[in-house]
Amino acid sequence: MKEQIAVGQTAPDFELTDVQGNTVRLSDYRGKKHVLLVFTRGFM
Repeated sequence: MKEQIAVGQTAPDFELTDVQGNTVRLSDYRGKKHVLLVFTRGFM
């Protein structure tokens, strides 16, 4: 079982590819902007 993140806890860094093929890292926004993560099932 994976470890859960508590409310208010800093999220671990990770990277994903955006729709234009650019790599985006969560750490690129740390301390600069608020980030809202939305995970959907399937492809839109």
